Amino acid sequence: MPILDVKGVHVNFPFEPYPCQLDYMNKVIECLQNGVNGVLESPTGTGKTLCLLCSSLAWQESKKAQCELNRQVSVSQLLGSSADNLTNKTIDGIAKGLESATGKSWGGTDFDVPKIIYASRTHSQLSQVVQELKRTAYNSVKMSIIGSRDQLCIHEQVKKEQNNTNKVHMCRAKVNNRTCYYYNHLESLKNNTEPRVLMGNVVDIEDLVAYGQKNKACPYYLARELKSDADIIFMPYNYLLDPKSRKAHGIEISGNIVIFDEAHNLEKICEDSSSFDMKPGDLATAIEEVNRLMEKMLQSESGTDIDESQANVGPDFELSDLLKLKAILIDLEEAIDKIDVPKNDKGINKPGMFMFELLSQANVNFENKDIIIDTLDKIVSYVTTDASAAGSGVTKGAGLMKMSDIFKIVFSQEAASDMLNLEKISRHYKVHLQRDDKGNKKKQMDLWTNSSAAEKSGKTLSYWCFSPGQSMKNLQQYGVKCIVMTSGTLSPLGSLIAEMQIDFPVQLENPHVIQKHQFWIGTLKQGPDGTTLNSNYENRFKTSYQASLGNCIVNFSRVVPNGLLIFYPSYTVMEKCLEHWRETNIWSRIEQYKQIFVEPKSKGVLNDVMNDFYSKINDQSLNGAIFIAVCRGKVSEGLDFSDINGRAVVITGLPYPPYLDPKVVLKMQYLDELKMKDGFQTILGKEWYKQQASRAVNQAIGRVIRHKDDFGAIILCDTRFAGSDSIRQLPVWVRSYVNKYETFGSAMKDIMFFFKNAEKLMPAPKPSKKSSSNCTGAYFVPTTTRTGSCGKLNAQPAHNVIQHVPSLKHKDNSVTNDKLREAYRGGQSSSSSVSQKSLFSALDQSEKNNRDVAGDQILSLQANSMTTEMRKPTNKKRIIIKKRSNGTDKVTTDISTEVSSTVSMSSVNTAENFIAEIKSTLSGDSYKLFTRTLIDYKKNENFDKCVETLASLFTEDINTHHLFAKFYRFVRPHHKERYHNICKELTGLDTGYRPEDTVNKKRIQEAVNTGHESDAKRLKVDWDSKDKKDNNKTNTASSSTNHGASVHTLIPSTSFSNKENNNKNNTHDATVQEPSTSTSGVENKPKKYGPAKSGYKCVLCEKDAKIPFISQCEHVCCMNCWKQVFDGDKLCPACKLRVRRRQLTQLHFQLSDT
Repeated sequence: MPILDVKGVHVNFPFEPYPCQLDYMNKVIECLQNGVNGVLESPTGTGKTLCLLCSSLAWQESKKAQCELNRQVSVSQLLGSSADNLTNKTIDGIAKGLESATGKSWGGTDFDVPKIIYASRTHSQLSQVVQELKRTAYNSVKMSIIGSRDQLCIHEQVKKEQNNTNKVHMCRAKVNNRTCYYYNHLESLKNNTEPRVLMGNVVDIEDLVAYGQKNKACPYYLARELKSDADIIFMPYNYLLDPKSRKAHGIEISGNIVIFDEAHNLEKICEDSSSFDMKPGDLATAIEEVNRLMEKMLQSESGTDIDESQANVGPDFELSDLLKLKAILIDLEEAIDKIDVPKNDKGINKPGMFMFELLSQANVNFENKDIIIDTLDKIVSYVTTDASAAGSGVTKGAGLMKMSDIFKIVFSQEAASDMLNLEKISRHYKVHLQRDDKGNKKKQMDLWTNSSAAEKSGKTLSYWCFSPGQSMKNLQQYGVKCIVMTSGTLSPLGSLIAEMQIDFPVQLENPHVIQKHQFWIGTLKQGPDGTTLNSNYENRFKTSYQASLGNCIVNFSRVVPNGLLIFYPSYTVMEKCLEHWRETNIWSRIEQYKQIFVEPKSKGVLNDVMNDFYSKINDQSLNGAIFIAVCRGKVSEGLDFSDINGRAVVITGLPYPPYLDPKVVLKMQYLDELKMKDGFQTILGKEWYKQQASRAVNQAIGRVIRHKDDFGAIILCDTRFAGSDSIRQLPVWVRSYVNKYETFGSAMKDIMFFFKNAEKLMPAPKPSKKSSSNCTGAYFVPTTTRTGSCGKLNAQPAHNVIQHVPSLKHKDNSVTNDKLREAYRGGQSSSSSVSQKSLFSALDQSEKNNRDVAGDQILSLQANSMTTEMRKPTNKKRIIIKKRSNGTDKVTTDISTEVSSTVSMSSVNTAENFIAEIKSTLSGDSYKLFTRTLIDYKKNENFDKCVETLASLFTEDINTHHLFAKFYRFVRPHHKERYHNICKELTGLDTGYRPEDTVNKKRIQEAVNTGHESDAKRLKVDWDSKDKKDNNKTNTASSSTNHGASVHTLIPSTSFSNKENNNKNNTHDATVQEPSTSTSGVENKPKKYGPAKSGYKCVLCEKDAKIPFISQCEHVCCMNCWKQVFDGDKLCPACKLRVRRRQLTQLHFQLSDT
């Protein structure tokens, strides 16, 4: 590793640095040497984290050497040892060299080495930094990482708590009472060995948890022990910015260095950490919790209804404390109710001082705030640690926690008694009150509960901080020597520095390490049809704009290889646009080239969606995928789309904050007021409003180019991006390379040329371990046209074997049908089969790849002439899905070896519309359950379990009965008759069942393809139902559409089970039986199943319980009746004992065979 001399500091760097990396390390060391603040921007992929770690730790080593030298000199002076002039000169020379490296601002006689506090936004980002540290020459420094109990606690009981505050109080109670085995064992280990010896120097959260689980020691308190002797400490932002959190974790910042990495969101985090919104339900819940505690304490004093287990638990507060607290909360509620708020959406605004005046009416002020907060914390701790303290409620102190946090935020600043200082603090805050009458109208997330406190209508009280500089000033007041803010996207720096309200003498906007041929950026003013691309408020919901933007994406998906990212300004704009695409054929045209993934609002579902996206990208049989997200969302804030995961990013508009949002309005007013006052260097409200959009765009742009060998395109699809003001707000590394296009065709021409040139010049990314790709060039042809390029047969089960047979027959005569059967039975696998996650995947993939592309020719003549040859490769035939014939169609008696290639778009749209309807009907969790059920059914064919889940999803509401019936088309052939009977019983709807639907057509097609026409003809059955009446259409095997006409269909006599057919080696020796009669003269009817009955009788409605639940008192009710119980008195209808939702257990029933 080369040793670099950077401003007198010897930096051990892993490789020869780029010029921009040297500049970055120079600026970091300049901040440390001079003890000044710095704001440094370096694009993602320039090695920012590596430079930051190496330079700061190298400076710290120099500081360590200087402090050690000072100690040695001091010791020698105390001992009175004499030294010759030569030794003195040597020591003086070393001291001057170290002072030059460390900086004169620190002084030359210090004995303490400053710690480096490295803060980032999330624990996952910190883990990446620790992994980077392990790969450097400084992997022997002593470090510690501070995490929450969410990440570090391994106690089984504490981990079960959903709320982090509950975990904190429960953990503290167990530690104080010495009832936590893991903490006690850690204390015993500390008596024998130092924690640093146990763990080593560089440890991550995963290392701490693994050690704790292996040795039964508490990782949380072990991390705190490691902090005492650490040279560098890693922690999230909020642990550092909140004074109360710093005190709780024992974080000392005086005389130390603070580094904020990924600081592009720092100003918002500073503001949010000092703000709150108190809804009417929060205050009502707190009062209700106090009432329950008072009742419990009164019962305890009277000695009635107290268990022995409860009697041993004593609260750390008196009944009088509860009475005083209740009076305060009631007074506060009355004071808020007295405020007149107009009945409109705007509400009223008050200055920050109004909050202190409001709380004083409830007798809450600086004199007694510590007592009130301490009482609240004691109550919350008691409620969360004592299972019986919450009574019959389920809030577990949530309302009291909220009130405690509110009081801590309002009185977070240790204000002096003089009114002048209080006014200085409060002018950075605004109070907003707004009516909240929507509580009764909103649908509750939990259908089993009906809390009156949660539905209480009233006023929402908001206390908003608009000065992130307050947190920065607080750090400086506590003695932080140096603050370094850095990120990949901080531009524009002017507004950021102005809002922080502290000096940043050192500033840097670094270029990128990539070359010009590795990226392309352009602005588009028009779509392919000439419609102006402008996503402003007046234009964003017009169908003409949405259609034109969709046509742009269709064309981009053709020419952009691998991953394509699309960012919308907001969720509302995204949802409306995607809805229009689904209603038209735009969605299907896009998916003809790439599958679409959409960013979910739920954080828990995002990981699953991202994994599916990555799997499609790595599937070499596909053309990549599209991920649609929003600016400022979870995807745009830090997910990795390097290399093939993201070859282009499309920004569809400027993501301005909501202009009429009360918080945005007050923020702009605050900046305007601050600008007019002397002594404040800040920006106007309108400038801040524009720069918020620019910073969000820059963050989204940073998702594409992730390292020096990456390449990608940046497409700005909004005419406003072409303005000079917008271009000036872009990152410095793209600012001078923006191409402006008046027509769509010219832009497409350059995009295609860029990708073709980049793939020639840039090294190919490392192939995936799962599969490899033989495709080259800028254009990736659709999946169906690349079947023969792989050289190896990769057959996979599809909805219908016929879809694949023609192409296989014509392309490779050496591929026998025996091999085909072996592949379909699992003998061979393909990369695409691994990625398919649902029952619809085979059908869905075939449908997506066979849409009519005639409507896609919307490029300009110039672009169209260049891409027609690539888009439509020669000598390729499309596989077409033939529409399923209905019961009235006549099947010919002759079996033809030719398969029709005519397609009906109606069947394609039917399957796609059904899937889309399922997604729009079910909630996120229900849809995940639906998907898991289909995967299990496809793999294990567990029909009873599948039907049980589908019934719970679609039969409770009459509006979803049709979805249960529509699912019939995806049921295995040997299950179709049973499914039809169940659907009839549960919903009363007809699935369209026909006896011939139970035929396994795969055997018939195999007979056709192998040329055994005689075997195929022997499989024909003539059902003559001319003189028969269809008395029971759902349970008989005979059907007729025309009297006097004979309907012919293909029915094998063997079992209809797919497993049975697949396990038979000889499929051509099947015998045929007449379904109308048997040899004994008795009619051979299919097996008949009775109605789906659970066998349990509901004790409330006295009917058969379709979805039965049993309580602990062993009484059974159906789900609807239990809902009525929980909406009412919550008493069992039979024994009148109190029942809780978590005590119910679902009873799984089986179908009766009659």
